[in-house]
Amino acid sequence: MRLFIAAELPDPIREALAETSGVLRDCVHGRFVASDSFHVTLAFLGEVPGNRVPELQDALDRACVSHRAFPAQLGELGCFGKRTKATLWQGFKDQAPFASLAADVRSQLKRIGFEFDDKPFRSHITLMRAADLSSGMLPSCCQAKGIISRITLFRSDLSGKRPVYTALHSVSLEHNSQDW
Repeated sequence: MRLFIAAELPDPIREALAETSGVLRDCVHGRFVASDSFHVTLAFLGEVPGNRVPELQDALDRACVSHRAFPAQLGELGCFGKRTKATLWQGFKDQAPFASLAADVRSQLKRIGFEFDDKPFRSHITLMRAADLSSGMLPSCCQAKGIISRITLFRSDLSGKRPVYTALHSVSLEHNSQDW
């Protein structure tokens, strides 16, 4: 099965991203990501035998034990790849909490000898794939804040018209509103 570990997004952030996608539809051509699929990938694992899922669940539990829920605020739009076939994404104003969490998740994966895509981490939410950005003009993006409090091991099914993500195991980060 195809797996990844991601931070789930709170409704205010998800709604702002859907609004940004709606604005982009008027000026950018490409394949839009469905709003129910928005997430921040911490580690992409690829194809994994089902019998390894319990190990991954334990590793995710250990990686998250020292992390608390944290506030996040959407930042600017960015892209990966060529301007005529780009991946368009929206980032966050503060990358540090995501980077720390991703580092701990990846460290636990390495500890159990698990391979994953080890590209340098950048917290972002993919909005579009195969986006044609050759016009050079992007609208301003919607801003929102929310609390990141849930980290999940997902299975990704690519057999249909669009990816379907199924949660296999989730960890709720300790939440204390006095922290903010």
